Amino acid sequence: MKLTREAGDILGKASIGMLALRSGRLPLVNPAVFSFARGSVWMTTSRYAAKTIIARRDPRAAFLVDGGTKAVLLRGTAEVLDPLKVASQVRAMLEGPGYALGMAEYALRNAPFFAGYALDIARLPREWMPYNRVVLRLRLTVADLVEGAPFPPAQAARVPAVPAEVSRRLAGVSRAYACWIEGGVPVLRPAFWEVDRGQVTVAPTSGRPRVGSPGALVVESHHRFRPSMMVGACIRGTFAPSSDGDSIAERYGLAPPEVPPVIDLKVERVTSWRGFAITTAAPRGARHLRMAEG
Repeated sequence: MKLTREAGDILGKASIGMLALRSGRLPLVNPAVFSFARGSVWMTTSRYAAKTIIARRDPRAAFLVDGGTKAVLLRGTAEVLDPLKVASQVRAMLEGPGYALGMAEYALRNAPFFAGYALDIARLPREWMPYNRVVLRLRLTVADLVEGAPFPPAQAARVPAVPAEVSRRLAGVSRAYACWIEGGVPVLRPAFWEVDRGQVTVAPTSGRPRVGSPGALVVESHHRFRPSMMVGACIRGTFAPSSDGDSIAERYGLAPPEVPPVIDLKVERVTSWRGFAITTAAPRGARHLRMAEG
């Protein structure tokens, strides 16, 4: 796929993007180290990772690369290439030089992260060892430039249902990412966010999720090259009406008219990570709601 010069510049300057997949009804979003080559986004992950399992079940995916005032949204089909599986070996051979060139570009571009993995090798779980890694390739069908925004420093906000250390590390993060489904495929946007008494409010920089539709918000803090230092949370649930954007305006020190349209996210579950330690939990209110509805 041919990209505009502006989109190519954004992809060329970034090394981490946000990968969104459809995990049943709710989307799942994770940061991923990537390279863009031969019309595809190239990533690696564990063969035991949730995104590997999800991509095999439902390959519809999106990838957002944030360039500040603009971002690039890439959508297409995810393909898992496992070097231990004959079918993947055959597909790689049929690609000719494409597969080898794509992975060579990935390795050269992300050399600092390979060094970071070497530094962390003693603490790597078995599932994340090099021999348990697979290639995740996103074959693009659509590429769009979307609106970003400057994100001023923000007051502390507490992500619900995460370990205390994760909550502390994410409290001052101002730039988050909202995800929802359009046309059966995930969509991602940079987003303002706030949490007040467990209620999550989201203001995407552009686009508008529908009330009642499933969605997610990712808040994360990544290290330049050390996987063990990365912290984040993916808050998943259903979008609900929001009264106003005053809470977001107050958190960011903005005038209310400067806040994009807001929507609440009714939280059902939260997946958080600190390095390679991953937990999934449901806020107390969500557990009680499911029991009442059941």
